This record gives sequence, structure tokens and C-alpha cells, in this order.
Amino acid sequence: MKLKLLIFGIIVSNAIYAQSAKDALLQKDINVLVEEMEFMYGYDQTMREYTVFKTFDKSETDRIENLPDSLRVEEMKKRRFISDSISKLIYKKYINPMDAEHTERMIEITKKYGFPSTERIRKYYKKEFADPEFNPLIIFIHSPNRYWDELKELMLKEYQNGIINQCQYGYALWQFTGRKSFQPMLDNGFEMVEENGKKTLKSTCE
Repeated sequence: MKLKLLIFGIIVSNAIYAQSAKDALLQKDINVLVEEMEFMYGYDQTMREYTVFKTFDKSETDRIENLPDSLRVEEMKKRRFISDSISKLIYKKYINPMDAEHTERMIEITKKYGFPSTERIRKYYKKEFADPEFNPLIIFIHSPNRYWDELKELMLKEYQNGIINQCQYGYALWQFTGRKSFQPMLDNGFEMVEENGKKTLKSTCE
């Protein structure tokens, strides 16, 4: 029993030390990392928005999104591409290749610094984000499926090391299993509740 407790204590101590070391690295390089990740996030969102709104003007996309449903539908009809081949070309040439590049870079960042969730970033980053909705997890969410097995293992380690919480792990696992079932989330910090006659998933980690 004493040997088991000793081994467990060593494992826990090593995990705490590893997390502290990664936190120190993250704090040291936080400004450069955030600028890089904001670019990746901005590219990700801007290119995808263009395939929907056919404009790079953020104020215009925000205006459209804030329209009443009926007006938004009419506006979107006016902005359709003449051919679906244009949207497919944008994904093939500009979105999918960079999704892979960004995924590989985020894997490197996570292995070195620990996963840079917005909660961890805000501990050390004193400026406002360029985009209030900035979230590095979105970059991983758009990862090509050939990276999913690696990402499942990586995020499991981040959870086991205490860098992300159970709900963050469950949400990531749901993404990296193709979102075919809510079970990965229900098994990891989420519960199904009924609100206003509708069933919805609710985090228990807050």
C-alpha cells in the first residue's frame, strides 16, 4: 500500500511540476502566442464567413447576422455564388490546406505550453482580444479528420494533467469523434436538461 501511495504521489508531483513549467512558458511568450493564434483564428473565421456572406467586411457580416430572420434570409439569397463550384474552390485551395497548417501549429503549441484555453490566456494576457469571440479551440474544431486520433490522445493528456477541465475535454472529444453522438459530452461533465419544453445540453463544470 505504501509503495502504491508513493508511486501515486510521484505521478501527481510530476504532473503538477509539468503544468507549472508550461504555465511559466505560456506567461513568458503570451503576447507573441496570442498574436499568432488571433491570426489563425481570424483567417479561419474570415474565410468561412466569405463563403456565406461573400464579403470580407466584418461590419457588413455583423449587420446581416443581426437582421430579423426574414430579412436575413432575403439578404443571404442575394449573396449566393452563381455556382457552388466557387465555394468548393475556396475550401479546396484556401481553407482546407490552412486548416491542416493551423492544426499542426496548434498541436506544437499545446505540447509545449499546454492547451491555451481562453481561461488560461486571460491569466497572463492583459490586452483586449482583437476579436471578442476569439477562442483557440475553434482552430482545433476545424481540424481535418486525419488529425482526430492524435487530437483525442492529446486532449486526454491535457485533461489528465489538469490543463483543461472535464467539460472542455468532453466537448473536444465530441468534435473529434465526428459529432455523431452526444455521449462523449454526457460522459464528461454535461447533462441533458429540459428547458422551455426543449432538451438541451448543459455543462456541470461552471
